[in-house]
Amino acid sequence: MRIRITVKLIWKILSISLILISLFLLGMSYVGYRLYKNITTTQKTIIENQDKEQKSRDLITLQQSALNQANTELIKTKSDAEKTNAEIKNLTQVINNQAKDPKNITISSSDLAPYLTSVVQVLCSTPTNISSGSGTLWTFKNIPYAVMTNYHVIKGSDKCVVSITNTANETIGIFSIKDTYYTFNKDTDEAILTIGDSIYSKSVPIANYNYSLGKVRACTTLMPVGTPVVIIGFPAYAKRNTTLDIDTLGTVNVIYRAVTNGIISGYDTSQKGEANYFVSAKIDNGNSGGMTLAKDTNGLCVLGLPTWLTVGNYETQGLVQNILNLLPTN
Repeated sequence: MRIRITVKLIWKILSISLILISLFLLGMSYVGYRLYKNITTTQKTIIENQDKEQKSRDLITLQQSALNQANTELIKTKSDAEKTNAEIKNLTQVINNQAKDPKNITISSSDLAPYLTSVVQVLCSTPTNISSGSGTLWTFKNIPYAVMTNYHVIKGSDKCVVSITNTANETIGIFSIKDTYYTFNKDTDEAILTIGDSIYSKSVPIANYNYSLGKVRACTTLMPVGTPVVIIGFPAYAKRNTTLDIDTLGTVNVIYRAVTNGIISGYDTSQKGEANYFVSAKIDNGNSGGMTLAKDTNGLCVLGLPTWLTVGNYETQGLVQNILNLLPTN
């Protein structure tokens, strides 16, 4: 009897133990499952975060690549823009140079018309003959009414007069020249003469003649080769068979005012001061002391005095004394 109770007790104890063990195992399984699930969830989260981070890195890489490409395009665009600007600048310079090209500039009759009668004839006598040259009317501070000419036109003369004509080459005034002359640069062939009394019955007061050349700007320091020029004077080839009687001189042949045109063909730097000009415009005896005008994009300017010819084997070139070496400072 005791033995049966003991077996039953043991069996109950075992049954309870089995139940407890089963419950324990079941609880441990649940805990394990939960732990596994948590681990799996955590791993999944980590993997997802890693994926997100990788995608973020990939996106950043793509963005950086796009930024680098955009920067490269920007640099190229800037380079192309600079190149284009340089081309535009060069083209603009070419256009400006073409606009300034002396070959595209001409001197018209309307350009010359206001100044033609500023050029006058200078007649001088020697014991053996009467010579003719040209001059221009000027007004200076110390010489209100003056004629500028070449010194060789009056050199060695006993008496000189200035003959003033209108645009039709009709004589409208003849004046004596005072004995004194002025030169402001001893290295130039220049004389500035003071106009004296009228010796012609039809002369009008000396103040009424054309002194407009003095208002024309002097040409810049060095005008380009190819610049158009005109020479105004009383050349020997324009001498007529008609004559004019002049008190103190006698009878002289009438010479008409004439204009020749050409270009600046070179420079003469053999003298002191600013360079003189070789010009292709014709210069004849009698042109000496007249006026040479040039023209650039700013209009007409006074180039200087046609002075002499340089004769070559097959060609002649006129030499014009630069006006910048001739104008007095006061």
